[in-house]
Amino acid sequence: MDWGRRTRVRVRLGGGALALAVLATGCWGGGDTDGTGGPSASPETSGQPTPSGDPGPGPTVDTFLDFVPDPDRQPKNRAQALRIARKVVAKPADWGAGYVKGSDYKSGPGRSSELDEDCVWEQRPLPDSQFVAVVRRSELPAKGDAGPLRVTAVVTVHRTEESARWEMARTLEEPLRCPDQRLNTTERITGLRSGGDLSPDPSGTGDYLQETGRIHSDLPGSPHPYIWDVARMGVVTFAVSVKGGTGHEEQELQSTSSKVIGYMSARVELETGVRK
Repeated sequence: MDWGRRTRVRVRLGGGALALAVLATGCWGGGDTDGTGGPSASPETSGQPTPSGDPGPGPTVDTFLDFVPDPDRQPKNRAQALRIARKVVAKPADWGAGYVKGSDYKSGPGRSSELDEDCVWEQRPLPDSQFVAVVRRSELPAKGDAGPLRVTAVVTVHRTEESARWEMARTLEEPLRCPDQRLNTTERITGLRSGGDLSPDPSGTGDYLQETGRIHSDLPGSPHPYIWDVARMGVVTFAVSVKGGTGHEEQELQSTSSKVIGYMSARVELETGVRK
């Protein structure tokens, strides 16, 4: 592969162990590819956080792939990592007008969710390769004929970029291993598909992936669309999930997810990137 020029490598997944290996090593081979069998994984416009929280533009792929970390601003211990995670993670106002804290608003920073062999998500202690993982859950309450939108933001600060790359590799592989997943006692996801835009360089500093599927829950009209966006910038991985509800079109979910992942990417750059 010619590492001399930066190119976007877009993936639409079709092989399990191979997907895990190639993302971890960065050895995709060839140049740009553009599959059509997976979800639309790339927000199309660039944006920064706005005080209003109104739906707005999200990041371009280059936001992640062109990120330049500042070695002097990387977290050296858990306290520094926790400060960064709390600054980056999205709060209710970031999602938009009307959003409130979810009933289980906070979790972390010493535990994280992992997908077990039975395709069930469970809480486990953080691995040694991670400093902290911070989770914030918010909700747009039901109003009139529209059901609620339940959203989550997650920020994990790793000790090394290698650890962060492996988290992205696992994320890429999980829908292949488990296209149907159990979130908790009342929610499960079916038909998960994954795709994204990855750095072509094995030492690249950024990646972006998206999963889409259907979420089955106790809400009226279930199942509804489900979106999970996850990105990496240096040692920080961050993600948002949007669980659909009655009266909310999938495009609304996409724009909401894109907007908030954009806000968080801007904060990662402000906290850990080279000052411009």
